[in-house]
Amino acid sequence: MSFKNKIIPKPWGHEFLMYENDDVGLWILHLNPEQQTSMHCHTEKTTGLVVLDGEILLSFISDNILLKKGQKRMIRRGLFHSSKNVSSNKSIMLEIETPKNKTDLVRLHDSYGRELTSYESSYI
Repeated sequence: MSFKNKIIPKPWGHEFLMYENDDVGLWILHLNPEQQTSMHCHTEKTTGLVVLDGEILLSFISDNILLKKGQKRMIRRGLFHSSKNVSSNKSIMLEIETPKNKTDLVRLHDSYGRELTSYESSYI
């Protein structure tokens, strides 16, 4: 599966693979205003999120954290989370996934009706 040089459209914006090797994938996520990722988890990988621009409300099952430009969070495997852009403009995040695995996705809730789906199948 190769994502290099591809912009992956999402209902909340888009993502772009910036770098990858055998162990890690670095993605740039562009979230449109007031849009959010699904409430999801990864059973096999750890994810790091760094806000490069804007503000992100990082939500968990029972907690929320507001992340501003320059702030980061590590998300352990199995922890359900969602990222929402609470800025009036596009927010940009760096996502670090290790090990790299786009199919390691379990959606609990999705504002765009993708609960029963995995990663966008046209790119796998």
